Amino acid sequence: MMDYHIHTRLCGHASGEVEDYIEAAINAGLDEIGFSDHAPLPEKLRSGITMCPHETETYLERLYNARQVYSDRIDVKMGFEVDFPLFDSFDPAYFDDPRLDYLIGSCHFIDDWPFDHPDYIDEFSRRDINQVYEHYFSIMGEMASCGLFQVAGHFDLVKKFGHRATRDFFKTIEDIAQIMAKNDMAAEINTAGLRKPVGEIYPSENILRIFFDQNVPVTLGSDAHSPGEVAYMFDKTLQTLRNAGYRNISGFTKKKRYTIPI
Repeated sequence: MMDYHIHTRLCGHASGEVEDYIEAAINAGLDEIGFSDHAPLPEKLRSGITMCPHETETYLERLYNARQVYSDRIDVKMGFEVDFPLFDSFDPAYFDDPRLDYLIGSCHFIDDWPFDHPDYIDEFSRRDINQVYEHYFSIMGEMASCGLFQVAGHFDLVKKFGHRATRDFFKTIEDIAQIMAKNDMAAEINTAGLRKPVGEIYPSENILRIFFDQNVPVTLGSDAHSPGEVAYMFDKTLQTLRNAGYRNISGFTKKKRYTIPI
């Protein structure tokens, strides 16, 4: 098993050292741990959210050194979580960087609204919720189509605070799933939603069944911001995957996908 969504102190809102997360993963019985800290956002959006552009190499160096130290105990994977639509604060050379094992594409902004930030939750009451979902899924569709990412992060993050669309987005999600399958893009099964007001994994079990029907591969991530969150509720989540029909999860090395039986 693996946990591919791990943050570090460089993002400004996580605690613990790289080694603390690795030790937690070993104690949880994981075979792999993948770091995917937030890629740099522009300066006006960055404070307390992402590392600075000049820190990307420091981040990768820390991970590489940890990989060497722990090579006989656990496989340490290197990646970034990258906001989409893209910002020019993240060097596009990293999309072809041979050191990276995977890139997670995520959407945290609808235009200039950081919709998953608790300080901006009131904006939901000022918008039509179906239009919010429509805009969000249009971004996720573009991200799936661009071919830059190996993993789609927390696919239905827009539900984080419990706001639900009143319109059926089944066909939209099915269309995105078909694109993901065509591009061999995995969906991250992210357990952080179990710690949030919505109280369920990303994506929902209904979306997970759509992904299975459309042959979308999946991987696992806790979205850990502290060592104690590594592999959070993975036992329950593996059963949810099996209930949806999955018998394999996916790992990545140098952006090449492989399967692991569950």
